[in-house]
Amino acid sequence: MSKEILCYEKGGYRMTLAPWQGGQLIRLQKGELDLLHAPDNEDALALKPTHYGLPVLFPPNRIDAGHFAAAGREYQFPLNEPQRGNSLHGFLHTRPWEVESVQDSVEAVTVVLRFTARSMADFYPYYPHCFTIRMRYTLSERGLEQEVSVHNEGSETMPVGLGFHSAFAVDAGSTVCLSAGQRVLMSERMLPTGIRPLNEKEAALRGKGLDVHAWSMDDHYTAESLIFARGAYHGAVIARDAGRVYYEVDSFYRHWMVWNAGGDQNFICLEPQNWRVNAPNLVSEKRLSEEEAGFTLLPPAGQLKAVSRIWMEAY
Repeated sequence: MSKEILCYEKGGYRMTLAPWQGGQLIRLQKGELDLLHAPDNEDALALKPTHYGLPVLFPPNRIDAGHFAAAGREYQFPLNEPQRGNSLHGFLHTRPWEVESVQDSVEAVTVVLRFTARSMADFYPYYPHCFTIRMRYTLSERGLEQEVSVHNEGSETMPVGLGFHSAFAVDAGSTVCLSAGQRVLMSERMLPTGIRPLNEKEAALRGKGLDVHAWSMDDHYTAESLIFARGAYHGAVIARDAGRVYYEVDSFYRHWMVWNAGGDQNFICLEPQNWRVNAPNLVSEKRLSEEEAGFTLLPPAGQLKAVSRIWMEAY
């Protein structure tokens, strides 16, 4: 597949897609302002794909030793985080996707990207499932709507871990509110060990907003909706110099990772994911129920969908 970059404009927004890089939306702008952290060039994107735009994580974050059991099957993922002995971020964000369709009207433009997995895929030995995943990006005056769907086209139940390493551009004084519920405690290998309430500093996520550079963040949280005047809100709000950037996500995403690359960068990753880090093992070890862990099993012919939206409101 050629390294084609696709750009579309509608309703005062502009989106840039790189189908060859995990079907990734790599740039979103309102006017000339970047809402997401965008790469300077293709080399930067290929080198660190999870630092830019909306990279898909399938499955998200870490799996202890890359190994777990689910629905009567053993799985062994590659240990691509060898220093910690983990499998990290899955395998779809680095593979080429296909452009399935483009629909452009006066009000909106919709682009659907598709990845089809079959038995000849290089990852089939460690994730032996036939499935199709589609990413539908719709741009309009309402901003960007992203719908992801996963269809199990095989004959066996498949575990589905799904998340996004969503990288938002920030300013020096930006703050973030987040629908975080409790803090998930992590080991030195970045695997869950327990849970606790938000401390005084973290509580700003649910109140006045937390400075995005407050500390070096690589933090895991459960999700709990914020309550605004307009009602319950599941997602994040980033206060920037030019206005507020909203990232509203589906209730399917029951956990968050928050990462700010050391705390001295011009971006922060607000990462919604359906399952807690290492969820399959937390369930098999009976440390958490499937519901608590967000562990998702998709039956044959089963399909799931999740929708998110990003938009900006000027002050």
